[in-house]
Amino acid sequence: MLHEIIEKVITHHPDFTYNEVKELCEDFLSEQDSKIKEETKYKRLNKYLEKEFEMGEMHVKKEADKEYNLDTIPKYLFAGKSQIASSLITIKELTKNIEKTELFHKTNFKINNTDKVALIWKNGCGKTTLLKMIIWVEEISDGSIELASGLKIWYLSQDLFWKSKDNTLRQEMLEIFPEINEKIRRLEELKNHPLTPSLVRSGDNSNWAEIEKLNKELIEVDGFKKHILQLEILKYFWFTDQQLDFNVLQLSGGEQTKVQIAKFLIQEVDILVLDEPTNHLDINGIVFLEKFCKNWKKAILSISHDIRFINNTSSKIAEISGKKIHNYPGNYEQYLIEKEANFNKEMKDYEDQQKEIQRQTDYINRFRANSAKATSVQSRIKALDKVEILDKPENEAKVKTIQIHLEKRLPEIIMKLYNVEVWYTTPIVKMPEYLEVYKSDKIWIIWKNGAWKSTFLKTILWELKALNGSVDINEHLTIGSYSQVLENLDMEASIIDELKKDFDNEKHIRTILWWLLITWEKVEQFIKTLSWWERAKVALTKMLLVKPHIIVMDEPTNHLDLHSKEVIKEMLDWFHWTTIIVSHDRDLLQSISNKVWLIRDGWLDVFTEPEKWFAEVFGG
Repeated sequence: MLHEIIEKVITHHPDFTYNEVKELCEDFLSEQDSKIKEETKYKRLNKYLEKEFEMGEMHVKKEADKEYNLDTIPKYLFAGKSQIASSLITIKELTKNIEKTELFHKTNFKINNTDKVALIWKNGCGKTTLLKMIIWVEEISDGSIELASGLKIWYLSQDLFWKSKDNTLRQEMLEIFPEINEKIRRLEELKNHPLTPSLVRSGDNSNWAEIEKLNKELIEVDGFKKHILQLEILKYFWFTDQQLDFNVLQLSGGEQTKVQIAKFLIQEVDILVLDEPTNHLDINGIVFLEKFCKNWKKAILSISHDIRFINNTSSKIAEISGKKIHNYPGNYEQYLIEKEANFNKEMKDYEDQQKEIQRQTDYINRFRANSAKATSVQSRIKALDKVEILDKPENEAKVKTIQIHLEKRLPEIIMKLYNVEVWYTTPIVKMPEYLEVYKSDKIWIIWKNGAWKSTFLKTILWELKALNGSVDINEHLTIGSYSQVLENLDMEASIIDELKKDFDNEKHIRTILWWLLITWEKVEQFIKTLSWWERAKVALTKMLLVKPHIIVMDEPTNHLDLHSKEVIKEMLDWFHWTTIIVSHDRDLLQSISNKVWLIRDGWLDVFTEPEKWFAEVFGG
């Protein structure tokens, strides 16, 4: 009976441990008169606890009224410090080769127990490989990666991990603590066994001894609380009781990510390792994850190409370049400042050296034939031979702007939408009675869960007929659709052959590819052999080559590194005509948008002052 009473208390007050409540109960019971019946003692204990913990009818909230959100999650799950006082991960002289490519060469790095580190640089530099080496799913070539003794790591990869893809959400969560669950199952079995009371009366204490043993083992690991939290934690992430019986793959991308977060949160890990965690989240999901990472007091190691996410969640930037890991304290904005300062210093050192070399060379050339200066000339020649020539630094933080020159003047209004309803049989989105799109509009479409985005875009472009209403688009306009191009790339063609199918200016093609960091040597490579981010760049190039009047893009920055995203941002900022973009990249859209279309609850709302909307939703 005591176990049930304690379990009731920690259900309402999860900040208390099982042992703390047990000790309080035992103190109360010890003060009761020994002549009082056990049943009466427990009734008094119940009343005392209801008053002490405000669990009586007048105090306790009904379950439906209890507030569940990120802010009300038990604080100890966030605030508990790592049990490891020293460094969590130490990288020493690490070298890693993949076939003939050397990704790392004798590099060093260290992660301490409260560091929040963002791994950045261009795609293909070895970021994900490094994460996989840390969790021992990828071998190192030389050097070492030392993990602190007892270190608990949770790895949230781009491919979410499930115990079984056939599991319901309930089944998945109840596999977090299998040993605890089995002990509690056995405990309940013993307590409910019809022979247990009679065995105790006859002097056979075997069942009772096992009950006591199980209770002790569960208390030692806080098992009762952990058992409750397996399902209770989901309520703080806004999951309903009905969703517990959904298959895990029925959940949206954002919901699946939240489940993974809930799982590691109650396992009290020391470091979170996040690989592109925002890629498949909607805006609400990203804001939620960002807030979670801010509240998390332990270490984080993340790969992200979301500048806003990096800025708001990181205290250290680790740049992987030149086969080394370079450490920069602070967030991304501070990193850029220091990076610029380093570049300026390196450029000054380079220019000073060049001037000195030129000065010495001029002296040598001037006095080479002068016998009186022969010793001095030879001395300077030897000194120059010993100089280690500095390479001219490149400011890789700067990007080149892709410029699109249009030959037609556009009408002021390029699109009119009348009573448009999107879908086939029943509407998923209803739009205002009349909506105009102007040539200067840069529209950011925000969709809560991202479902049916392609259908919506095709409908407003009149590639699909609307359920109701009509769309009037100027027939002389050229539309560049990024996602459509990406879907229709010929996987068997080389990059250059695919792009030359409709465009014969090979020099211009290669120039755009170069701006997007596709080298001239790589253009002969077959598209089927390219990574996702390289295919995205090919699709972007093909879209730009048509010189569109309207650019339509569905998640254009997914799979792209920070440099390529900056190229797109610069291009869209320079492009003076209409853009319609579905994206969750706040940095990109806040930089170029002048209008927001927000789709929620089946309705499209238009915001013509996005700055105010940004400030309200994202805090500026």
